[in-house]
Amino acid sequence: MTSETISVSKLMNRNVQTDYEDQNIMSACNIMYAKDIGSVIIVTRSEDHSPVGIITERDIVRILGKLNPNLLNTPLKTLMSTPLITVEETASMVEATKLMNDKKIRRLVVVDRNNKMNGILTQKDIFTAINKDPNLFSGFYGENFSSNFKAVFEKFNQYRLENLMPEFKEY
Repeated sequence: MTSETISVSKLMNRNVQTDYEDQNIMSACNIMYAKDIGSVIIVTRSEDHSPVGIITERDIVRILGKLNPNLLNTPLKTLMSTPLITVEETASMVEATKLMNDKKIRRLVVVDRNNKMNGILTQKDIFTAINKDPNLFSGFYGENFSSNFKAVFEKFNQYRLENLMPEFKEY
């Protein structure tokens, strides 16, 4: 298998953590803390719970950094990042990585043909797959190397240093 033939559905996490758009930042923080994750997908209260945005740890730091106590009670629909960037579950690992790189994001909501949310794909999921099979990285370099993937390679190496080689972790 290559990074061009591995579909997003093989790498994604199907257990997507969500919160409602009318909840506040503390609700999202509680979910992230309890599940030890870095983001929550924001959904509507409609019957189909349509995903409409995302809130990440980085978003929360930026919000709290404004030192405005009123933001603690502001609905997530006002604070979340939109539009929500999605990828079809049939997309390849390379396509997903390119999309993340082009949009400068680290997470993609995975949808089916009917645009129904089926999972989430993170850079960490991709890096974990590459670490298990380093040959997968060949889809990003070689004769067809694109300078767009230089950032991906740098992020992968940072991930390896921080997560796989703890003695090199920066404090």
